[in-house]
Amino acid sequence: MPPRSIHNCIVIWVTCRGLPRSVFGMEKSGTQSPLSLAAAEAVRTYAATTRSALGTAESPVISYAGLWLLLASLAPASETETGEILGLNRADARAAALTLLEAPHPTIGAAVAGWLRPGIELTKGLPVLLDPLPEQAGLDAWAAENTRGLIKEFPLEIEARTLLVLASALVVTPRWSEPLDDGGDGLLLLEGGFQAVVETEAAGPVAVACPSSEDGISVYSVIAAPDVTADDVWLAADEVVRRIDAGEVRNRAFEPDGDGGHAWTVDEVTIFGGSPADRWRSHLPEWSAEDRHDLSAAPGVGEIARGVMAAVEEESEAACVQKAVASYDREGFEAAAVTGMMVRAAAAPRETKVRQVDLRFDRPHAVVAVARGGAWEGIPLFSSWVTPA
Repeated sequence: MPPRSIHNCIVIWVTCRGLPRSVFGMEKSGTQSPLSLAAAEAVRTYAATTRSALGTAESPVISYAGLWLLLASLAPASETETGEILGLNRADARAAALTLLEAPHPTIGAAVAGWLRPGIELTKGLPVLLDPLPEQAGLDAWAAENTRGLIKEFPLEIEARTLLVLASALVVTPRWSEPLDDGGDGLLLLEGGFQAVVETEAAGPVAVACPSSEDGISVYSVIAAPDVTADDVWLAADEVVRRIDAGEVRNRAFEPDGDGGHAWTVDEVTIFGGSPADRWRSHLPEWSAEDRHDLSAAPGVGEIARGVMAAVEEESEAACVQKAVASYDREGFEAAAVTGMMVRAAAAPRETKVRQVDLRFDRPHAVVAVARGGAWEGIPLFSSWVTPA
């Protein structure tokens, strides 16, 4: 069955996990530094704040982490502190972003880059290395290279007024430990992994499913009752993940009173041999999604963009756009986002009359190769008389 696009009736929550993994792919190992822990909390909080501010709870796919990564990388350029917006001050936000960019991971790819139009001089340095601004094809190639081909076009188009472009790319491509089965009802069938029914404060009882993966990513599907708003489902998803991470929700947990519910049934079945443990199955859709978001009004974008624009001598304006894609199938999960910030001149370039001189070498002419520098300086090395065809 081909993937289908779906709307946000099921929340998909993707989290990074430490390695090695347990058999269910849920448990973390090792320790995180205080900065890494603070960064994880900062991104979670920023995601919730931005979702509420932009009203993107029902967006088919968006990466708040991709936006946060770009803003955190640029945080030192902000003229005001970023703690209330990004969850970390300017120095810590930048340090956390660098740690994420440099940290090895089996499936996460992350990159931040910047490009400056040749001839434009900055009044101050920026915390991102700047290359010469390429043609549009160059930015498209960067997007494709840093998303493993999932996004082939950069989310912003270069124009005559473009002075500076900054971008982040984020991609994950985890595979399930075992491919999901065909449920025979148009849905995929998960019989292992993590499955539970959890009581939440935000949305009441919700069903949770997460296939096992050895790739350091947990992809949680969370579904609430039909009358629960998308905003409340996201709050419930956040609550569920926090409780799982804290060890408060175990695999195969069934917390509500009673049996049947809005997204689950409980039946007695007869099995022959094997363990007497309860049998859990989740029926999950195969889906794909893509979206484009204007993030210019997202929390922190304006503050950091003003700091970036202050480095450009001429009057300018900024825009921030993200392109994101995701897919979920029997083999695994794929998602990528490219977030671009463009600084452009506030007004179109002034028209100026200049002389245009064209030199045409379409008749016989001389070509001489002259050495430059050192003992060979000025010596004509090769001479050619060129007769065009």
